[in-house]
Amino acid sequence: MTVAPKPVTLEVGRVGKAHGIVGEVRVELHWDGSDSLASSERVWLGQGNELTAFEVERARRVPKAYLLKLAGVDDRNAAERLRGLAVAVPRDTLPVLAEGEYYLADLVGASVLGPDGFVGRVASVLTHPTVDALVVELGDGRSVELPLVTGFVRSVDAEGKRVEFSTLDGLI
Repeated sequence: MTVAPKPVTLEVGRVGKAHGIVGEVRVELHWDGSDSLASSERVWLGQGNELTAFEVERARRVPKAYLLKLAGVDDRNAAERLRGLAVAVPRDTLPVLAEGEYYLADLVGASVLGPDGFVGRVASVLTHPTVDALVVELGDGRSVELPLVTGFVRSVDAEGKRVEFSTLDGLI
């Protein structure tokens, strides 16, 4: 573990479980197609704004995940203590987005609006084989899954943290 200034990061996954006995962790990716950990020299682990930098000694792809060997995490017990922590990478190491593109992780916390106004806030994002979806916490405490499909979504403003649906018919 090293102390380093925290850059602007993007969460790419979560530590699942320890792998083996030498301190490797399995990082479950938010998006299966991500290769952001393949060449990361440093990752940030933690919850919320409490992130700690770790040097990456080794990274290897496995189905739907990466196995990371982090400096200072040298046995299974140390790796197990990291279970459940978010894994983030510096944004400046990610590909530049084209106009109108956004990272799904940027939608977490966004306001969700429908034709009649405020619906709720994005709690998380799911990637299914055929569609990406928002998990939205409604005002009454329930959670619903809303698909990010052109026929339903009017606009997405990731920077402004706002997703507007043109219809919610059949969705809620």
